[in-house]
Amino acid sequence: MGIGSLQEYIESTCKNACAPVDLLYIGRSYGARSGLRTSTGMGNAHDGRFYLVIDAESCLDRLYGGYYSDWVCGGQWNRMLTFVNNLTHQCFRNNIELCVFFNGCLESHRRNDWYREQIEVRKNVNSVLKHVNNKGTPPPKVWWTAPSCLRMALRMAFREMGVPITCSMDDHPQEVIAFCRENNYHGLMAQDSEYFVFDPPRFFSSRQMKLTFKGTLETKEYFIDNVAQGLDLNPNRFCIMAALLGNHILHEDDLKEFFADITGEDDANFTVKTVFTVHQYTQ
Repeated sequence: MGIGSLQEYIESTCKNACAPVDLLYIGRSYGARSGLRTSTGMGNAHDGRFYLVIDAESCLDRLYGGYYSDWVCGGQWNRMLTFVNNLTHQCFRNNIELCVFFNGCLESHRRNDWYREQIEVRKNVNSVLKHVNNKGTPPPKVWWTAPSCLRMALRMAFREMGVPITCSMDDHPQEVIAFCRENNYHGLMAQDSEYFVFDPPRFFSSRQMKLTFKGTLETKEYFIDNVAQGLDLNPNRFCIMAALLGNHILHEDDLKEFFADITGEDDANFTVKTVFTVHQYTQ
């Protein structure tokens, strides 16, 4: 929960904050407006191509090829390679230059978050094993768990397709945003509420990414100005709201007394009402 619930709260509260888009159409349109023949050089925002960073950590399941019933068998590398090849080929044909970011940080300050994630992964694995043993059928999508070497395999796959690969070294979200700004990239595809605080150039949902048979790359785009209008909150105060919701520095457990005080409830468990109350308090 904490800041991680901010994106879901924005989607449910601000109806005009996001809209479905076709990234391939955006790439073609950008090239048509620029009126330039393009090259494949990296980091040049004025060569007529639409430059997009993909935060691979937030869409491992999509890059693995999406959900299919036999995922529990693991090692579906041919399917993954086919998807990565189709994705990069369609993006290149439609004037989009990709750069894929992986998390290479130790991030000792986020160790508690990592520990909680590993507990959830372990619960999912146990649930999958029990389901397969008891029912003998493929487990549901909600229990999808990434193979242990998926990140390494994806890095090799994207390199094979000629896509630049980057690994963060200290703080993943900050380095992704810094890379976008320093290299004049036009958009970011991710699924992390922290990116709202950093005001990305254009923000697309990696969870909603879908490469279709009709030749579209569908997703949702978040409009920061519409988010600010829908929340009735100056974008400069996003960081305050994010801090008060709890994060890896000031955890929500440390804010229980604060939540109880502003909600007027003795039970200080983090709920949707907590997000709403923090939103009003920030205003």
